[in-house]
Amino acid sequence: MAELNDTVIDLAAEPSVEPAAEFTAEPAAEPKKKRSGLVEALILFVKGIVVGVANIIPGVSGGTIAVVTGIFDPLIEAINTLFKKFVKNLKFLIPVGLGLVAGVVAFSKLIGFALAKFPLQTGLFFVGLVIGSVPLILKKANSDSKYRNLYLIPFVICALAVVALAIVQTYFTQGTDQVVAGGLPTLSVGMILKLFIGGVVSAGAMVVPGVSGSLVLLLLGLYDDMLAIISGLTSFHEPGTMLKAALCALPLGLGIIAGIFTIAKIIQLLFKKFKSGTYYGILGLLAGSILALLISLNLPALSIGFAGIIIGLVTLAAGIAASYFSSKI
Repeated sequence: MAELNDTVIDLAAEPSVEPAAEFTAEPAAEPKKKRSGLVEALILFVKGIVVGVANIIPGVSGGTIAVVTGIFDPLIEAINTLFKKFVKNLKFLIPVGLGLVAGVVAFSKLIGFALAKFPLQTGLFFVGLVIGSVPLILKKANSDSKYRNLYLIPFVICALAVVALAIVQTYFTQGTDQVVAGGLPTLSVGMILKLFIGGVVSAGAMVVPGVSGSLVLLLLGLYDDMLAIISGLTSFHEPGTMLKAALCALPLGLGIIAGIFTIAKIIQLLFKKFKSGTYYGILGLLAGSILALLISLNLPALSIGFAGIIIGLVTLAAGIAASYFSSKI
């Protein structure tokens, strides 16, 4: 009976309460504010401009700058799933594409001027952009697996390929990178086919980090034609020239679209099957790009004073900071 009374008393007793301090939870982190659609589109437009500017400079890779600005992976994804997520992908591709076109058209003369007057400072800024993106790519490369010596193979092969292209451009094209746009090409069946194939090949190069689409056009003998077409498309006071330039741009543009879709599919397969190895290949392309940019500057031929070197180091640091902190954001 005593045991029963004890049980009743225990049941009636209030449950013990732990000290309040032990129940104090960490304040929940505030969720990150999502950017508005307009702000996001504007950011993508600006990034597209930067990629477009890179694509018109022989020796500088638009694909590398796409990696630097953080749009390379989503760009490949959007191209390969264009019709599966049509509206979503268009929201990404349209501002990037408009920015790319704007960069090519609006900055072609400005970049040519900067490279002609300040080659070291301009080149070092692009080198800085590439260096600043390396930590982000390393993080992605090692996200699924640890480093293996086998990854050195794609790294070395890709780096050597880019350096070889830079040597060809600098020492075997006899300065044709200083080409000034001449007359528009005369359209014929052969020229249409040449423009289309040139677009396919150069577009593939534009997508692949470390390979310059403009350099490929230069080697194919189409760089002068590309400059002439761009110049013709902006000849607003000459409607006849604009129309002819548009007709010339049509096969080139179709080739570029075909090349981008083809290479994007190959890159997607590589990421799916050999993700870490592919990222180390991209790192090799970036490393090769740094050497390629320095080679294409042809430093021994430049007369650079002390002030020019200091300014070059400042632009290098600015490029590194811009790339690194933009990847953090």
